[in-house]
Amino acid sequence: MVRRARSFRKLIGPFAALFLCEGAAKGETIEILAAASATEAVSALTEAVQRDLNIHLRPTFAGSSTLAKHIAAGAPAHLFLSADLAWIDYLQARGLLAPNGRIDLLGNRLVLLRRPDTAPPVTLSDLGQALGQERLIMGDPAHVPAGRYGRQALRYLKQWNAVKGRAVYGASVRDALALLARGQGRYAIAYTTDARVQGNLALAARFPAKSHQTIIYPLALIQGQAGAASRKVFSYLQSSDARAVFEHFGFTFLPPHR
Repeated sequence: MVRRARSFRKLIGPFAALFLCEGAAKGETIEILAAASATEAVSALTEAVQRDLNIHLRPTFAGSSTLAKHIAAGAPAHLFLSADLAWIDYLQARGLLAPNGRIDLLGNRLVLLRRPDTAPPVTLSDLGQALGQERLIMGDPAHVPAGRYGRQALRYLKQWNAVKGRAVYGASVRDALALLARGQGRYAIAYTTDARVQGNLALAARFPAKSHQTIIYPLALIQGQAGAASRKVFSYLQSSDARAVFEHFGFTFLPPHR
């Protein structure tokens, strides 16, 4: 499901200093399509962009595959923040990224979450046994980056064959977590950032970083939409002000500190 962001007025104040940019068109709207796992951070940054750049940043959140396919089909978008490199590569291969308009912005970590009242922490090498007859909730590995990372990790841990018949897939990592929170399944694969904002779920285990591809969130400008306002937002999201917000929500910030 694609969701428009709600503002996070109380969160942004401590995290962004004044970032003056001359020439931003008053009331101009920039569309950013962002991975569902970045919902809270990007929502908070819409406040900073409005205040500091005088640009209205309007985010849309969904699974990275859904958003990339919407962009390829012509959906309005100036910027795209993907939860992995593959869906940025998908757009670049189709000539849909602006020149010099791509950067690896964020990092994340993969974890296993649980409902604290029904499931204990678990040793990942025993996950198949720990599931019993219940379900493992995860993003669809065919489309959702968190699902693909999760499948890689479970194969590395020699648990995939034991759990794949009991896996239930969501259209995004947040859809998967919603299923777990509603009482479906025993554990869910998600990101460290999800663990931080999902107050009704608890950490069950952390996947070893070597068990899956490095998790990278690239940010890209869309071809034909890389005007002055879009590039100001693109630059702002790489700034030290943005870094403070992203790190508050648990992301690793990849660009050099500015």
